[in-house]
Amino acid sequence: MSPVDDLLQEIQNLLTGPGISYTSVSQPWDVYEGYLFSLAVSTASSLGASVHYKDVHGSTVNNLVFRTSPGRLYSTRHPYTHAVVEFDRAPALEVHLGVQVQGNSGVVHECDVLILPSDEAALSRQIRMAPRGNKCLLAIECKYYTAGPVDIGHARNFEGLHSDLRTARNLFVSNTGAPNVVKYLSARKRGYEREVVPANVNTVGYTRGQIREAFKIYLGKTAPSTVI
Repeated sequence: MSPVDDLLQEIQNLLTGPGISYTSVSQPWDVYEGYLFSLAVSTASSLGASVHYKDVHGSTVNNLVFRTSPGRLYSTRHPYTHAVVEFDRAPALEVHLGVQVQGNSGVVHECDVLILPSDEAALSRQIRMAPRGNKCLLAIECKYYTAGPVDIGHARNFEGLHSDLRTARNLFVSNTGAPNVVKYLSARKRGYEREVVPANVNTVGYTRGQIREAFKIYLGKTAPSTVI
């Protein structure tokens, strides 16, 4: 199978049921973002959360429509899908793909995968403004390269994103490795995982651990009696 087909198969495995809008001719970087979305959702489920899917209108859906370019969380142009995650005794969360987020400066940034409280997402839909980064749990930057290492420029952009969004946690994930990117992000103590692909069970496990930590911090504040 091609790398895209591998990703598509793993998305189906992780989501266990719903249909998806990606196909074998979808761009690999788009499918990679969907893979990380699915990994976040699957991690929540493995930790005991209940998960279901809704579109922007609030309707429960079984066929998932994913963005292939960044957009507004509240846009009703297409019935894009997000996941609703509910841990015991904690306010609900949402997982979104390819949405804009407002930084501390007031500038709007693009987030490949975003986990945020449902009430912040609801406010975004109500007032039609990007959700506030400092209210969000986790922003994941996804980089998929079909040839060559990850460009250092992406790491620098991620550093700027981290500094302005002020989310509880940020994570840089790529399908390849690059020593200069590792040195750059390590020196700044930024979260990153490299060579994250379905076949690499170790790096996938490390990425799940980073996602779990974001949920753990959230539950520590909102539902400290809930153990994950």
